[in-house]
Amino acid sequence: MSQQVNVTIRLDLRDEKKIESFMKALIPDNINFPRGLSMDMSAEGTAIVLHFKSSGKFESLIATIDEVLEHISVMSRIIG
Repeated sequence: MSQQVNVTIRLDLRDEKKIESFMKALIPDNINFPRGLSMDMSAEGTAIVLHFKSSGKFESLIATIDEVLEHISVMSRIIG
């Protein structure tokens, strides 16, 4: 029996001008996901909202979230 897991992460960047840069930089992270795993992004004011859905291995979901958050951390140091 497959289990569906949904995770939503809201990151407040406190600057609407940074939203577009962050979202463009995350587009490559939104392809070639393992089977049963997906990520959608949206902007809400000064925040980026990431929606992860997984019907596969929980470990793959955690690893993917960790990788995306690491990329965001690097971008925040570069973009400021």
